[in-house]
Amino acid sequence: MMPRVLWLAIWVVCSFNTASAANIEFTATVDRVRLGRAEPLRLTLAIISDENIGHMPAPEISLKDFYVEGPSVSTRMEMVNFNTSFTRELVYVLYAKRTGKINIGPARIAVGGQQYQSKLIQVEVVRGASRQNSRNTANNSAKKEFRLEDNLFVLARSDNNRVYIGQQVTVDYDLFYRFRLHNVGFKEIPSFAGFWVKELFVAQQLESRRETLEGVNFNVAPLRRVALFPTSAGDYEAGVLAVSCDIPQQRGRRGSLLEDFFAGDPFFGRSQSVVLQSESIPIEVLPLPEQGRPQEFSGAVGRFRLDVQVQPTHVAAGDPVTLRVVIEGQGNMAAVQAPDIGGAAGVKLYDPKVEEEEQVSNGMYGGRRTFEYIMIPEQGGMMEIPPVRFAYFDPYAEQYEVLESELIFIHSEGSVEEVEAERYGLSRRDIEAVGQDIRHIKPDADALGTDTALYRSWLFWLLQAGLPIAFFALLFWQRHQQRLQGDVAYARQRRAKGEAGRRLQRADELLAVGDSAEFYAAVQAAVLEFLADRLNLAAAGLTSEACAEALDERGVEDETVVALRDLLVRCDYARFAPTGVSAANMAEARRLAGDLVERLEERI
Repeated sequence: MMPRVLWLAIWVVCSFNTASAANIEFTATVDRVRLGRAEPLRLTLAIISDENIGHMPAPEISLKDFYVEGPSVSTRMEMVNFNTSFTRELVYVLYAKRTGKINIGPARIAVGGQQYQSKLIQVEVVRGASRQNSRNTANNSAKKEFRLEDNLFVLARSDNNRVYIGQQVTVDYDLFYRFRLHNVGFKEIPSFAGFWVKELFVAQQLESRRETLEGVNFNVAPLRRVALFPTSAGDYEAGVLAVSCDIPQQRGRRGSLLEDFFAGDPFFGRSQSVVLQSESIPIEVLPLPEQGRPQEFSGAVGRFRLDVQVQPTHVAAGDPVTLRVVIEGQGNMAAVQAPDIGGAAGVKLYDPKVEEEEQVSNGMYGGRRTFEYIMIPEQGGMMEIPPVRFAYFDPYAEQYEVLESELIFIHSEGSVEEVEAERYGLSRRDIEAVGQDIRHIKPDADALGTDTALYRSWLFWLLQAGLPIAFFALLFWQRHQQRLQGDVAYARQRRAKGEAGRRLQRADELLAVGDSAEFYAAVQAAVLEFLADRLNLAAAGLTSEACAEALDERGVEDETVVALRDLLVRCDYARFAPTGVSAANMAEARRLAGDLVERLEERI
């Protein structure tokens, strides 16, 4: 009898588990299957169950072909004929990175030890709008069709597409638009693999000018300008820059007086979010010619000038002489190396101290590098230093150039031994023997006494106890320093909070002077750099979506992730649309940033 009861109990439990698993449904849906490249796509992942599941992990889904916003989470309960169902929805807003057919999913989620999977969804992304307005009937057939991509786009332009290694390529990213925009923010920062990059300009807010392109007038807002210096030969490209913005929706018919009044208002009027993406720019990089390459060439490319100065030229032996070599011009100053200074007999030469000054003139990056050498004559006479030579490649003339100074002459008097003797007032005959024995110091008899045994002193035992503690403390400190030097991730994590504090102090200074654009840029940089350091990620191109995904993987609660995303969105909005930003708003953003740093310090 007992075995039957036992088997019956096992069967009931298994049946209950099977029923529970069968009562969960996981679906993925989109609001359209054909869309324009700049149009948003709403993806909804829904978990439906007949009982409240409570907390569950985020679904796993690959969205690499989209820019992602969200998800926004909602939960609802329904009761029909005494049957209760609970639905939890995660809504993502997606913007396609490319045209063509793109697969979404399948999405996967684990609930109660069971794996659930949605169906695969395929959407088609086309250039322009997915469909024309159905109201554009024959009455408007004579009018030119309105195409969004013809009136709003990001254009990437370069001044040269075929350059030599080390030659500057200037790339401009500009936003072209013909109607009012709101909430403009960077969505993707371009990558420049194969280049040394110098930022020349990054927009903090939209400042537009008028420009005519192919006979059409546009408002043009510069977004970013970079100077690229290729490091090796080959075919490369300047990456894609993407921005998001809100545009007013076109009204199909005239509405009420109240609707017309608020139609152009960014807070009350209807708007549509779009993501705009530039095209990449192919760049061909040529190797530097081998023919005619001088021995002194060390990699400098551009146009430069050489100035050499020596001070003083008349010295006593052993006194220092300063040789200043200044190289200035247009080009990548990081590639300008210290010239090889030819030595002379009797002159000691020390490694140079290097000073660098950057400057941008007419869009060309350059500057000045100063190499300061110290030379010590060790003997008397006239000493001749060979001319200083500096070689570089001129990409515009397509040939090597060699700059050369004049001969350097230094007149030294005396010798090092004589100068040292005169300096201290000594000569050979000044040294006389005054005795041939050692006279010991005799202390006063009153100072003599009986000493207590050292081992009976409390100081002795304190030192005995302190030595092991000091040893282990020193060992711990040494290992800590070694790990800081060898483990980049550990070093970034340890220093993250201190660096964030310094950046937020800079934000406090900007808050005091009321510079809202710079303040919000500083707050955003402080939070993003802190996250990049704590998570050991590259700060460049780190978006709010990437931050949220990384924090979700580490189990950070939704409340903190939402607060982070809200702060970053607030900073973007205030930087690019600063109208109405008050001191109270800035102070609140500063407080939120400080709180986020403290909370994330404890959780990651």
